Amino acid sequence: MTKMRLLLVSLLLLVGGSLSAQTRTLNVGDATINYDVTGKGPTVVFIHGWTHNMSVWDDQVPAFKSRYRVVRYDSRGFGKSTGFADESAEPQDLLLLLEALHVKKAYIVGHSRGGSVALRFASAFPNRVAGLVLYGAFPQGYPAPPEVGQLFGSLPTVAKQNGLDSVGKLVLGVVGWVPAGRTDVTDRYRRLWVAYSGKDLLDPHPESGRTRVPQIAELGNLKIPTLVIVGDHEVPFIAAVADTLATHIPGAKKVVIPNAGHGAHFAQPASFNSALMDFFYDVERNRKK
Repeated sequence: MTKMRLLLVSLLLLVGGSLSAQTRTLNVGDATINYDVTGKGPTVVFIHGWTHNMSVWDDQVPAFKSRYRVVRYDSRGFGKSTGFADESAEPQDLLLLLEALHVKKAYIVGHSRGGSVALRFASAFPNRVAGLVLYGAFPQGYPAPPEVGQLFGSLPTVAKQNGLDSVGKLVLGVVGWVPAGRTDVTDRYRRLWVAYSGKDLLDPHPESGRTRVPQIAELGNLKIPTLVIVGDHEVPFIAAVADTLATHIPGAKKVVIPNAGHGAHFAQPASFNSALMDFFYDVERNRKK
Protein backbone atom coordinates (compact mmCIF):
# COMPACT_ATOMS: atom_id res chain seq x y z
CA MET A 1 0.00 0.00 0.00
CA THR A 2 1.36 3.45 -0.90
CA LYS A 3 2.26 6.06 1.72
CA MET A 4 -0.50 8.28 0.31
CA ARG A 5 -3.15 5.55 0.81
CA LEU A 6 -1.90 4.85 4.34
CA LEU A 7 -2.19 8.56 5.10
CA LEU A 8 -5.70 8.65 3.60
CA VAL A 9 -6.91 5.75 5.75
CA SER A 10 -5.40 7.35 8.87
CA LEU A 11 -7.05 10.68 8.14
CA LEU A 12 -10.41 9.07 7.48
CA LEU A 13 -10.27 7.22 10.78
CA LEU A 14 -9.39 10.41 12.63
CA VAL A 15 -12.07 12.47 10.91
CA GLY A 16 -15.04 10.21 11.39
CA GLY A 17 -14.22 6.51 11.30
CA SER A 18 -13.51 4.19 14.16
CA LEU A 19 -12.39 0.63 14.67
CA SER A 20 -13.75 0.56 18.23
CA ALA A 21 -16.47 -1.89 19.21
CA GLN A 22 -18.66 1.05 20.24
CA THR A 23 -19.04 2.82 16.90
CA ARG A 24 -18.03 0.29 14.25
CA THR A 25 -18.01 2.89 11.51
CA LEU A 26 -15.50 3.89 8.87
CA ASN A 27 -15.49 7.22 7.04
CA VAL A 28 -14.62 6.59 3.38
CA GLY A 29 -14.86 10.22 2.31
CA ASP A 30 -18.33 10.56 0.84
CA ALA A 31 -20.02 7.96 3.05
CA THR A 32 -19.75 6.39 6.48
CA ILE A 33 -19.79 2.59 6.46
CA ASN A 34 -21.43 0.72 9.32
CA TYR A 35 -19.75 -2.64 9.94
CA ASP A 36 -19.29 -5.48 12.40
CA VAL A 37 -16.33 -7.77 13.14
CA THR A 38 -16.65 -11.05 15.06
CA GLY A 39 -14.29 -13.95 15.71
CA LYS A 40 -10.64 -14.70 14.94
CA GLY A 41 -8.80 -16.38 12.08
CA PRO A 42 -8.75 -15.86 8.31
CA THR A 43 -11.09 -13.04 7.33
CA VAL A 44 -14.44 -13.65 5.60
CA VAL A 45 -16.37 -10.63 4.30
CA PHE A 46 -20.12 -10.89 3.65
CA ILE A 47 -21.73 -8.35 1.26
CA HIS A 48 -25.52 -8.12 1.30
CA GLY A 49 -27.90 -7.68 -1.63
CA TRP A 50 -30.19 -4.86 -2.73
CA THR A 51 -32.66 -3.52 -0.10
CA HIS A 52 -30.94 -5.62 2.57
CA ASN A 53 -28.50 -4.80 5.37
CA MET A 54 -25.83 -6.74 7.21
CA SER A 55 -28.38 -8.44 9.49
CA VAL A 56 -29.20 -10.72 6.56
CA TRP A 57 -26.03 -12.65 7.53
CA ASP A 58 -27.18 -13.37 11.10
CA ASP A 59 -27.25 -17.11 10.33
CA GLN A 60 -23.64 -17.06 9.11
CA VAL A 61 -21.88 -15.24 11.97
CA PRO A 62 -22.37 -17.97 14.64
CA ALA A 63 -21.34 -20.68 12.16
CA PHE A 64 -18.06 -19.06 11.13
CA LYS A 65 -16.84 -16.95 14.04
CA SER A 66 -15.13 -19.84 15.85
CA ARG A 67 -12.74 -20.37 12.95
CA TYR A 68 -12.86 -17.13 10.97
CA ARG A 69 -12.83 -13.40 11.49
CA VAL A 70 -16.25 -12.46 10.15
CA VAL A 71 -16.69 -8.98 8.67
CA ARG A 72 -20.07 -7.75 7.46
CA TYR A 73 -21.18 -4.24 6.66
CA ASP A 74 -24.05 -2.11 5.37
CA SER A 75 -23.33 -0.99 1.83
CA ARG A 76 -23.33 2.76 1.30
CA GLY A 77 -26.90 4.04 1.16
CA PHE A 78 -28.30 0.93 2.89
CA GLY A 79 -28.86 -0.03 6.50
CA LYS A 80 -27.07 2.39 8.83
CA SER A 81 -24.42 3.42 6.31
CA THR A 82 -24.65 6.90 4.84
CA GLY A 83 -24.04 8.16 1.32
CA PHE A 84 -25.79 7.31 -1.92
CA ALA A 85 -25.98 3.83 -3.38
CA ASP A 86 -23.10 3.41 -5.83
CA GLU A 87 -22.13 -0.11 -6.80
CA SER A 88 -19.01 1.13 -8.58
CA ALA A 89 -17.73 2.87 -5.41
CA GLU A 90 -18.26 -0.08 -3.09
CA PRO A 91 -15.13 -2.06 -4.06
CA GLN A 92 -13.04 0.90 -2.92
CA ASP A 93 -15.11 1.11 0.29
CA LEU A 94 -14.28 -2.53 0.93
CA LEU A 95 -10.60 -1.96 0.15
CA LEU A 96 -10.43 0.87 2.69
CA LEU A 97 -12.20 -1.29 5.26
CA LEU A 98 -9.73 -4.16 4.75
CA GLU A 99 -6.81 -1.77 5.01
CA ALA A 100 -8.20 -0.20 8.18
CA LEU A 101 -8.57 -3.69 9.67
CA HIS A 102 -5.04 -4.62 8.49
CA VAL A 103 -6.37 -7.49 6.38
CA LYS A 104 -4.14 -8.42 3.44
CA LYS A 105 -6.44 -11.07 1.96
CA ALA A 106 -9.99 -12.17 2.65
CA TYR A 107 -12.65 -14.53 1.46
CA ILE A 108 -15.28 -12.34 -0.23
CA VAL A 109 -18.89 -13.56 -0.22
CA GLY A 110 -21.44 -11.52 -2.18
CA HIS A 111 -25.18 -12.02 -2.57
CA SER A 112 -27.15 -10.65 -5.56
CA ARG A 113 -26.17 -6.98 -5.92
CA GLY A 114 -23.46 -7.70 -3.36
CA GLY A 115 -22.25 -10.50 -5.61
CA SER A 116 -21.72 -8.00 -8.39
CA VAL A 117 -19.77 -5.81 -5.95
CA ALA A 118 -17.67 -8.85 -5.01
CA LEU A 119 -17.03 -9.56 -8.70
CA ARG A 120 -15.93 -5.97 -9.28
CA PHE A 121 -13.68 -6.12 -6.23
CA ALA A 122 -12.04 -9.37 -7.31
CA SER A 123 -11.43 -7.99 -10.79
CA ALA A 124 -9.99 -4.69 -9.53
CA PHE A 125 -8.03 -6.02 -6.53
CA PRO A 126 -7.35 -9.73 -7.14
CA ASN A 127 -4.35 -9.80 -4.79
CA ARG A 128 -6.69 -9.01 -1.86
CA VAL A 129 -8.99 -12.02 -2.46
CA ALA A 130 -8.21 -15.43 -0.93
CA GLY A 131 -11.40 -16.93 -2.36
CA LEU A 132 -14.53 -15.60 -4.05
CA VAL A 133 -18.14 -16.70 -3.49
CA LEU A 134 -20.61 -15.40 -6.08
CA TYR A 135 -24.28 -15.80 -5.35
CA GLY A 136 -26.52 -13.98 -7.82
CA ALA A 137 -23.73 -11.85 -9.36
CA PHE A 138 -23.97 -10.38 -12.86
CA PRO A 139 -21.06 -9.87 -15.27
CA GLN A 140 -21.33 -6.96 -17.69
CA GLY A 141 -23.06 -7.84 -20.92
CA TYR A 142 -25.29 -10.62 -19.68
CA PRO A 143 -28.75 -9.98 -21.17
CA ALA A 144 -31.58 -9.95 -18.65
CA PRO A 145 -35.03 -10.82 -20.03
CA PRO A 146 -36.92 -7.71 -21.27
CA GLU A 147 -39.66 -8.10 -18.68
CA VAL A 148 -37.07 -8.08 -15.88
CA GLY A 149 -35.47 -4.91 -17.22
CA GLN A 150 -38.89 -3.29 -17.51
CA LEU A 151 -39.84 -4.30 -13.96
CA PHE A 152 -36.72 -2.94 -12.28
CA GLY A 153 -36.61 0.09 -14.56
CA SER A 154 -40.11 1.02 -13.40
CA LEU A 155 -39.36 0.81 -9.67
CA PRO A 156 -38.20 4.43 -9.10
CA THR A 157 -41.43 5.72 -10.67
CA VAL A 158 -43.56 3.26 -8.69
CA ALA A 159 -41.78 4.25 -5.47
CA LYS A 160 -42.32 7.97 -6.05
CA GLN A 161 -45.93 7.69 -7.22
CA ASN A 162 -47.25 4.80 -5.14
CA GLY A 163 -44.80 4.33 -2.27
CA LEU A 164 -42.35 1.63 -1.22
CA ASP A 165 -45.13 -0.75 -0.20
CA SER A 166 -46.14 -1.06 -3.85
CA VAL A 167 -42.54 -1.69 -4.85
CA GLY A 168 -42.30 -4.38 -2.20
CA LYS A 169 -45.37 -6.17 -3.54
CA LEU A 170 -43.91 -6.15 -7.04
CA VAL A 171 -40.47 -7.37 -6.02
CA LEU A 172 -41.54 -9.94 -3.42
CA GLY A 173 -44.11 -11.30 -5.85
CA VAL A 174 -41.45 -12.50 -8.30
CA VAL A 175 -41.69 -16.27 -8.64
CA GLY A 176 -38.46 -17.97 -7.54
CA TRP A 177 -37.46 -15.62 -4.75
CA VAL A 178 -39.03 -18.00 -2.20
CA PRO A 179 -39.69 -21.77 -2.40
CA ALA A 180 -43.35 -22.76 -2.10
CA GLY A 181 -44.60 -23.07 1.46
CA ARG A 182 -41.66 -21.23 3.07
CA THR A 183 -43.63 -18.56 4.90
CA ASP A 184 -40.67 -18.13 7.27
CA VAL A 185 -38.51 -17.01 4.35
CA THR A 186 -41.23 -14.68 3.10
CA ASP A 187 -41.49 -13.15 6.57
CA ARG A 188 -37.72 -12.62 6.63
CA TYR A 189 -37.89 -10.79 3.31
CA ARG A 190 -40.73 -8.63 4.59
CA ARG A 191 -38.80 -7.67 7.73
CA LEU A 192 -35.83 -6.71 5.59
CA TRP A 193 -38.12 -4.64 3.39
CA VAL A 194 -39.50 -2.74 6.38
CA ALA A 195 -35.92 -1.76 7.28
CA TYR A 196 -35.15 -0.61 3.71
CA SER A 197 -35.14 3.18 3.30
CA GLY A 198 -35.72 3.21 -0.46
CA LYS A 199 -33.30 6.12 -0.83
CA ASP A 200 -31.77 4.66 -3.98
CA LEU A 201 -35.20 4.68 -5.65
CA LEU A 202 -36.58 7.93 -4.23
CA ASP A 203 -33.36 9.93 -4.71
CA PRO A 204 -31.27 8.03 -7.26
CA HIS A 205 -27.74 9.13 -8.19
CA PRO A 206 -25.71 7.92 -11.15
CA GLU A 207 -22.76 5.64 -10.50
CA SER A 208 -19.40 7.36 -10.11
CA GLY A 209 -17.65 4.81 -12.30
CA ARG A 210 -14.82 4.17 -9.83
CA THR A 211 -14.66 0.46 -10.64
CA ARG A 212 -16.16 -1.45 -13.53
CA VAL A 213 -17.99 -4.74 -13.87
CA PRO A 214 -15.92 -7.26 -15.82
CA GLN A 215 -17.26 -8.35 -19.18
CA ILE A 216 -18.16 -12.01 -19.70
CA ALA A 217 -15.13 -12.36 -21.98
CA GLU A 218 -12.88 -11.11 -19.16
CA LEU A 219 -13.97 -13.73 -16.63
CA GLY A 220 -11.27 -16.05 -17.93
CA ASN A 221 -8.69 -13.66 -16.52
CA LEU A 222 -9.98 -14.15 -12.98
CA LYS A 223 -7.35 -16.42 -11.42
CA ILE A 224 -8.99 -16.67 -8.01
CA PRO A 225 -10.54 -19.76 -6.34
CA THR A 226 -14.26 -19.24 -6.93
CA LEU A 227 -17.47 -20.82 -5.70
CA VAL A 228 -20.75 -20.10 -7.49
CA ILE A 229 -23.89 -20.76 -5.43
CA VAL A 230 -27.47 -20.99 -6.67
CA GLY A 231 -30.74 -22.17 -5.12
CA ASP A 232 -32.67 -24.87 -6.95
CA HIS A 233 -35.77 -22.60 -6.94
CA GLU A 234 -33.88 -19.60 -8.28
CA VAL A 235 -35.33 -17.39 -11.02
CA PRO A 236 -34.33 -19.09 -14.31
CA PHE A 237 -32.27 -16.24 -15.76
CA ILE A 238 -30.28 -15.85 -12.53
CA ALA A 239 -29.62 -19.60 -12.54
CA ALA A 240 -28.42 -19.21 -16.13
CA VAL A 241 -26.04 -16.44 -15.05
CA ALA A 242 -24.63 -18.81 -12.40
CA ASP A 243 -23.92 -21.34 -15.14
CA THR A 244 -22.14 -18.66 -17.16
CA LEU A 245 -19.97 -17.63 -14.21
CA ALA A 246 -19.09 -21.25 -13.38
CA THR A 247 -18.22 -21.96 -17.01
CA HIS A 248 -16.10 -18.88 -17.71
CA ILE A 249 -14.17 -18.46 -14.45
CA PRO A 250 -11.24 -20.91 -14.53
CA GLY A 251 -11.62 -23.72 -12.01
CA ALA A 252 -14.85 -22.34 -10.55
CA LYS A 253 -17.03 -24.76 -8.61
CA LYS A 254 -20.84 -24.54 -8.60
CA VAL A 255 -23.06 -25.71 -5.74
CA VAL A 256 -26.86 -25.91 -5.92
CA ILE A 257 -28.66 -25.48 -2.58
CA PRO A 258 -31.84 -27.63 -2.41
CA ASN A 259 -35.19 -26.09 -1.46
CA ALA A 260 -33.85 -22.55 -1.75
CA GLY A 261 -34.53 -19.59 -4.00
CA HIS A 262 -32.74 -16.26 -4.05
CA GLY A 263 -32.20 -16.27 -0.29
CA ALA A 264 -30.45 -19.59 0.28
CA HIS A 265 -28.35 -18.16 3.11
CA PHE A 266 -31.42 -17.80 5.31
CA ALA A 267 -33.75 -20.33 3.64
CA GLN A 268 -31.24 -23.16 4.09
CA PRO A 269 -28.46 -21.73 6.29
CA ALA A 270 -26.99 -25.12 7.26
CA SER A 271 -26.54 -26.17 3.61
CA PHE A 272 -25.30 -22.73 2.61
CA ASN A 273 -22.80 -22.56 5.47
CA SER A 274 -21.58 -26.08 4.77
CA ALA A 275 -20.95 -25.23 1.11
CA LEU A 276 -18.90 -22.19 2.11
CA MET A 277 -16.98 -24.06 4.78
CA ASP A 278 -16.08 -26.87 2.36
CA PHE A 279 -14.91 -24.30 -0.18
CA PHE A 280 -12.76 -22.46 2.36
CA TYR A 281 -11.22 -25.75 3.53
CA ASP A 282 -10.38 -26.69 -0.07
CA VAL A 283 -8.72 -23.32 -0.69
CA GLU A 284 -6.67 -23.61 2.50
CA ARG A 285 -5.73 -27.23 1.75
CA ASN A 286 -4.58 -26.39 -1.77
CA ARG A 287 -2.59 -23.43 -0.50
CA LYS A 288 -0.55 -25.74 1.74
CA LYS A 289 0.37 -28.13 -1.08
